[in-house]
Amino acid sequence: MICVICAMQEELDALLGLMDGISVSEGQRLFYHGEILNNAYYKGRIEGKEIVATRSGVGMVYATIAATNLIRDCHPELVINLGVAGSLHPDVHVNDIVVADQAANWRFEAPGWDRKFDSVFCSFPCDVKAVDITRSLGMKHVKTGPIVSADEFIRYKRQTDVIKKYYPEALAGEMEGAAVANTCYAHHIPCAVIRSISDETLVNGGYKEFDFNLSTVCKTAAVLCKEIIKRY
Repeated sequence: MICVICAMQEELDALLGLMDGISVSEGQRLFYHGEILNNAYYKGRIEGKEIVATRSGVGMVYATIAATNLIRDCHPELVINLGVAGSLHPDVHVNDIVVADQAANWRFEAPGWDRKFDSVFCSFPCDVKAVDITRSLGMKHVKTGPIVSADEFIRYKRQTDVIKKYYPEALAGEMEGAAVANTCYAHHIPCAVIRSISDETLVNGGYKEFDFNLSTVCKTAAVLCKEIIKRY
């Protein structure tokens, strides 16, 4: 079984549109920004493979809760964190896709603990098999490399200055990937992080295009997710 975590409903809906035989089971009901979020499980199949998808809510804590619950309830062979991100590299543009080989918490800092991608304290490996499958597809708009996460929507130069100081190799930034990768690492479960690019704050200062591009790039990410699942 493969489990997929999406932070937002738009990301989840794009994946559900590619799944067959979907059934829904009640999930854990959480307080979420003044309302109730039901982390329901959507069970179905992609190319004959059993899939369980859920919406976690935005941010590192909610992503950790969702990943922990899925690992406990479903015992997956792979957890995929699927969604959108902002570009942090001049060669990564809107509607490109980044499949992470590492995911780091760019805000994590403690004395004596290295703050970089090869640190065992704040950076976590992503599944090599998913990365290899991605590279084998040979799609020009799909890239593999490291990403960063934190509970911040990246829209200011002061944020990208910090990221580029400690994580100059980062291709994209978002708000859940490192939390899911960390949780999977703790449980010794493979994790893949797939991000379609919705905005280019670092390149063009255009974070406001996020909402405009959201629906399109969610579908782009979901299609690649399906291709990886088919071959996994």
